[in-house]
Amino acid sequence: MGLVAVLPISLTVFVFWFLVTRFGNLLIRLFARIPYLDRLPEVAVGAVGFVAVVVVVYLIGVLTTSILGRWMVRLGEVLLSRVPLVRTVYTSSKQLAETLFVDRSAFRKVVMVQFPKKGTYAVGFVTTYDAWTVEPSGTRTLPVFVPTTPNPTSGYLLLVPEDELVETDLTVEWAMKVIISGGIVSPEVRVIDASDRKG
Repeated sequence: MGLVAVLPISLTVFVFWFLVTRFGNLLIRLFARIPYLDRLPEVAVGAVGFVAVVVVVYLIGVLTTSILGRWMVRLGEVLLSRVPLVRTVYTSSKQLAETLFVDRSAFRKVVMVQFPKKGTYAVGFVTTYDAWTVEPSGTRTLPVFVPTTPNPTSGYLLLVPEDELVETDLTVEWAMKVIISGGIVSPEVRVIDASDRKG
């Protein structure tokens, strides 16, 4: 329980510290050139930079939720969608992010697949029950998306034979928690019956 309480706080502090040190250093250099501020101690200038980072992050949040902010986001999307190579990467990333964090119903089932080699298992999501048939054997395979840890927006698309899929009772939400945490967060029941496969 202690880890559950400390981990989110630690990650939040780390991300915020990263933003402050990176972005704040730039602001400190800028503020150091402003009259009167250049006479202040470095600690005071750093405090001003810290406050500025907080204000900027807050304003960005407010802006993106306003009508003008949403319009600017859409304008940026239109501009990105017109650049050939960037368009492909951005569109794919956006669709995947929306699937992972908004429309999780796109994932049909949480399964285990032997990946990257026999004997080791990875958590994956069946994306559709429309089978792909491999010729000439006639093997029916299903598309399975296997996310990477801790960034689930990247991963592998595997075409796995149906009889090799190990079904689980995990929900999409629980599976995402397991993947993002690297297994630190896990369901209470972790016993998987590998003999119970989709036939």
